[in-house]
Amino acid sequence: MISNVLMVCHGNLCRSPMAAALLQQRVEGLRVCSAGLAAEVGQPAATEAVAVLSEMGIDIQAHRATQLTQQLANDAELILTMTAAQTRSLQSLYPLMRGRIFSIRGFDDADIDDPMGLPISAFRVCLDALKDGIDYWARRLKNLNGSSGERAYPEALCVGGGAQ
Repeated sequence: MISNVLMVCHGNLCRSPMAAALLQQRVEGLRVCSAGLAAEVGQPAATEAVAVLSEMGIDIQAHRATQLTQQLANDAELILTMTAAQTRSLQSLYPLMRGRIFSIRGFDDADIDDPMGLPISAFRVCLDALKDGIDYWARRLKNLNGSSGERAYPEALCVGGGAQ
């Protein structure tokens, strides 16, 4: 059973916090966190990321960027990245975790482009791409874990300030 998922992107300001919040909403019983490969620790989520998720009724205003650490990676039973290059990078950094690290859109070889610094329309495109990846992983996790309907972890519990 997988109960601890880590989403990873570059800066942990838009893609991985958005993905973490979406997955947390879709699958019961998960602890979902997010981190960045080059995060400026403590920075809030991009205002555009907050805005596009709030349109769906999801609030990530409390999110603060977290740097990926060995401990966060070790704790995760599944690590999802935003690009194939990030997957390769993490597999190189953590070779013993190779079977736990996947690109969120690896099933169709699509990368989730970073919308940082772009207009809100780019964040909406990113969100749509993330939803496809989350749909895929939500189905896989539900099949692996079964649908108990109970949360193993409260939504606000995430070491390092991931999705809340």
